[in-house]
Amino acid sequence: MSPAYDRDDMPDMTTVRTDAIRDALMTQVRSEPDQRRLRFRRRFAIWGSVGILVVGGLATAATAVVSAQHVTNRDGVYCFASAERGANGEYDMSGATMYDPDAGGGRVENALELCRTMWRQGVFNTDHDPLAASNAPGQVPAQLQVCVMSDGTAAVVPGRPGVCQAVGLAPEKTD
Repeated sequence: MSPAYDRDDMPDMTTVRTDAIRDALMTQVRSEPDQRRLRFRRRFAIWGSVGILVVGGLATAATAVVSAQHVTNRDGVYCFASAERGANGEYDMSGATMYDPDAGGGRVENALELCRTMWRQGVFNTDHDPLAASNAPGQVPAQLQVCVMSDGTAAVVPGRPGVCQAVGLAPEKTD
């Protein structure tokens, strides 16, 4: 049996066809809220992830900029042997100052150069003997960063930029 057509060459609206259209529409109406929720969840997950990444990146950058501090205590400097804690949980470091009779004590004007000198003198070599007349020269690390301890004292740590935050110190503010 072929379907009957009206004047506009469209199939006649029979009861069977009307019921089929009604069923299709009801199925769509019933499933639309579920599909809308699914689309919303997908968009929320995608944009939420992007938002978290952006906020995290901005927070990290802001922390690096905001936490930078000036060296306020120039009485001494701490030179770290490495950016890693030892077996006892402490950093291997050595403190130093330069005696200035005019200032009435020790002052450090260039913490980076003082620590480079200590590295060159072999202070951080494993076989260094502080009581020996001479020690083997040491090698200065390729990168040294000036950090600021909580009391405002300079601390020079071997490593790339960002090593100050890694060891729990503030980077030096240079302006």
